Amino acid sequence: MSELNKIIKELVFPSKCKCCGQLADRNNLCENCAVKLEEERIPEGKRRLDKKFELVDKAYASYYYSGRAEDVIKYAKFRNPASFLNSFLEDISIDIDALLLENSIDIVMGVPCHKSKLYTQEFDLPHEMAKRISKYSDIPLGNNLTKIKKTARQHDLPLDKRKVNLINAYAVNGDVTGRKILIIDDVITTGNTLSAITTELKIAGADKVYAWVYAYNTYERKNKNGNK
Repeated sequence: MSELNKIIKELVFPSKCKCCGQLADRNNLCENCAVKLEEERIPEGKRRLDKKFELVDKAYASYYYSGRAEDVIKYAKFRNPASFLNSFLEDISIDIDALLLENSIDIVMGVPCHKSKLYTQEFDLPHEMAKRISKYSDIPLGNNLTKIKKTARQHDLPLDKRKVNLINAYAVNGDVTGRKILIIDDVITTGNTLSAITTELKIAGADKVYAWVYAYNTYERKNKNGNK
């Protein structure tokens, strides 16, 4: 796109902050939110999560799900995903580079939503994230996962009910035998969704399943920030 076209586009469709929706100066962030979002950035040495999630070989995250990072996800999911997706790779490419350097990946997949969700939300955020990571990394985007059961929303359930909620929720399509798969999601809390997907993929023959999420939801972090 030429510089003139960029200027015209900015005049007609000005950049909006992906946290608050106000006019943005850079990277789809207003000045205040840019500072606040950086406070939720996971330190470089901790982006490979120490917490183990059942059957998932390794899990990575870029932000804590707190403060402005929580606002980013909620704004993308329920108001306008464009401002988030427009600058998505600028936010996380350094983390994806590190992940790919550490692991050999054959397929990138987003955590799928049930088809009924698309009637109300009209987009699948993890899938859109996975599409961009696939294109950036030149790793094939897989369509080997389907959510076949409509489940209650995980964040609406107490922690002890979330695993049961996902029993038989996902199915694997096609051959994943011997493949090393990277699963993309927006938020991880208990990891039950990723574990349910990983179970199906490994039963179907996948060799390794890794996960990367935009934000890691820890109660310790929220309590520290006074956000209970």
